[in-house]
Amino acid sequence: MERATHIIILTLISCFEIWMCYQILYRTVLEKRYLQTWQKILIWGNILGMGIVLGVNRNIFFFSNSMLWNCIIFTILIAVISNVKRWHLIAEVVGIYFLFVALLDFFFFFCGMAMGKDMYQVFYENGYFLNRSGLYVLSRMSIMIMLFFIRKGRIGESILKKVQVFLFVIAGILVLIVTGYHFLIYDILNGLSDFTGWSAACSLVAVFVIIAFCLGICWKNQSLKQENQILEVREKLELDNMRDMTKALEQNRIQVHDMRHHMIILREYALKKEYKAIETYLDQLLESYVEVQEERWTRIRNLDILLSEKKKEANLENIRFQIEADVLQSLPFKETETSVLFGNLLDNAIEACKKMKTETRWIRVEIRQRKGFLFFTIANSIGERPQEKDGEFVSDKEDKKVHGYGLKSIRRIVKKYGGSFQCDVVEEEIKISISFSNK
Repeated sequence: MERATHIIILTLISCFEIWMCYQILYRTVLEKRYLQTWQKILIWGNILGMGIVLGVNRNIFFFSNSMLWNCIIFTILIAVISNVKRWHLIAEVVGIYFLFVALLDFFFFFCGMAMGKDMYQVFYENGYFLNRSGLYVLSRMSIMIMLFFIRKGRIGESILKKVQVFLFVIAGILVLIVTGYHFLIYDILNGLSDFTGWSAACSLVAVFVIIAFCLGICWKNQSLKQENQILEVREKLELDNMRDMTKALEQNRIQVHDMRHHMIILREYALKKEYKAIETYLDQLLESYVEVQEERWTRIRNLDILLSEKKKEANLENIRFQIEADVLQSLPFKETETSVLFGNLLDNAIEACKKMKTETRWIRVEIRQRKGFLFFTIANSIGERPQEKDGEFVSDKEDKKVHGYGLKSIRRIVKKYGGSFQCDVVEEEIKISISFSNK
């Protein structure tokens, strides 16, 4: 009876272990919501079937190398059947998961050995159940913590694809490490090694730290690469937008130049009282006319174009848009960076005003040049104080990561040219002040 109880408990632990593997797959590679009924049955069959086999095996033996590979192979097989297109990523995730679990079992085994427990019977046949199950529970709790960080870090398929080669290398290294520590356990238990429990446990910790360090560097590099790519795309989009507006203005200049000819024709129609012809002619002119008006504040053409467009956009949203600017000789940053800097600042201001009542919507832009320094101030009305995290304001939009790139772009440009950035919130007003040396 007691032995049957032990098998049941170990089976439940084993089922939980395999279930967590699928939870990681759902968070990274497998799309759970698209799984059909037969696929779900297959997955749960794998969880229960392998769980029972593992539970029975672990009642006899603490660690089995053959059972480890059976778990890896069968879980990969079932997961691949559920999503054939991602088989390589599935294999890497499943392999690393079970190899990592095995190393955690070894770690807690060494810790137990160091604390003076009789681990010979735990490892070999007829081991103490409580000691053995305790080791399994500790290692699975560690996996739960790892699962939490995977969920919090939003690690998905796109990220895994970028580090796929690195994950393959890690999996290969883990195979060698698991094999090495498997033999080390035998040597320690049989008196063939000078390693103690603590020294073996510390060596495993060192292995974990090195692997985590390498993963961290790889992940950081990929994150920075992805961030730079997004910023480059945003800059390109801003530049394309500026080019479109410039093209529209050029078209308007041509139309104004041609207006004299149009007036001559309209005058002839009017003298002949051909009112229908006048109406038709005017309709044709209106269709071809591009409504872009160029206003000049700073005499920096691309900046003035951007201000004109944002002012027009604000007016459509019933936002009072005030501009006070000095005539500037030049700007310390590139044309594309001008678009990114002011485009993001004004977009944020317009979005904030949209949440206000119509009569309380306003934006004020001030651009000043004083003694070799440029001062840019953009203030706007707000309904409530923005959310803060680590001393910085964060977006309240659903996709915070995407919308956070605007502020990152601004700060990057300010930092690049040695400028200063300050954001102040007073009552129902938010004011962003940026200054540069223009010497």
